[in-house]
Amino acid sequence: MTFRRQWAVVALVAVTAMLTAACGDVGDGGGASSSASAGANPANANITIKLAVNGWVGAAANAGLAKDLLEKLGYKVDLVKIDEFAQFPALARGQLDATLEVWPSGHGADYEKYIQGNAGVIDGGKIGVIGQIGWWLPTYMVEQHPELATWEGLNKNASLFATAETGSQGQLLDGDPSYVTFDGEIIKSLGLNYKVVYAGSEAAELTAVKQAFANEDPVLLYFWTPHWAQAKYDLTMVQLPEVTSACTDAANNNGGKGYACAYPEDDLYKAFNADLQTKAPQAFALLSAINYTNDDQNSIGLDISAGMSPEDAAHKWLDANPTKWQPWMDAANAAG
Repeated sequence: MTFRRQWAVVALVAVTAMLTAACGDVGDGGGASSSASAGANPANANITIKLAVNGWVGAAANAGLAKDLLEKLGYKVDLVKIDEFAQFPALARGQLDATLEVWPSGHGADYEKYIQGNAGVIDGGKIGVIGQIGWWLPTYMVEQHPELATWEGLNKNASLFATAETGSQGQLLDGDPSYVTFDGEIIKSLGLNYKVVYAGSEAAELTAVKQAFANEDPVLLYFWTPHWAQAKYDLTMVQLPEVTSACTDAANNNGGKGYACAYPEDDLYKAFNADLQTKAPQAFALLSAINYTNDDQNSIGLDISAGMSPEDAAHKWLDANPTKWQPWMDAANAAG
């Protein structure tokens, strides 16, 4: 046998081994891999699941994760970029099947109208992530000016945060105008010498944070946890007045008018179109079962921030955490 033929035989054996391994990987083709996962259900092949993707990294992480697993069940999946207020009427009309991260502090009226009012939307259960919106500033500023840790001290030092856009007032940098925010009302109700300026997006806020930290400049911004940036940048949340029943009522029934409190801690939940269980029982069971932690979501978000697509970042997490998501798939398989 010549060297060329010997090499050809070796190559054929290697290729055969690779193909055998690939066929044994349930996750081949982009899905999560686990020998315990059932294959795609042929009955799901003509069903498209439409998932909302709101304008922040956590929402993209949730949707990427759900897409990966839904496709393993045989569904087609459309990711629909939509703001968090527009998603409720879209769910009610069947233009969306699910949203995976609702922050309840800003959607009391939506919950009452669409879910409690049986207007085509149902509560899909908690996702397990605990959120907290607030006003944040670099910890190095609090170390230099300890009084900045409270709203009273913040107001006495408004000039520190003044910009060309705000003149003599301090700047409070918000993100996307579509986000849940009561910042304008908080400033007005507490008599603060500040003005809200919208960066326009989460990415624009993060650019401002990066620039501030590079030069140890002042910055005050609307931000939240969980978020991967909290691990990268040392931020301190300003103490605003405690949440009162009056503030809760203002948020739920009055469009936030008169709101004068901190943002409450949010136990984030999912919401589905009311017909999802009938349309796609396995999808309904899977999405209902999804439940993970702030750290889990942040690990996906960190990879997205580093340049991965949400789908690839979610796939990486799924490959590393089969014991966490396998019960979700078991629930889906039981529903099939």
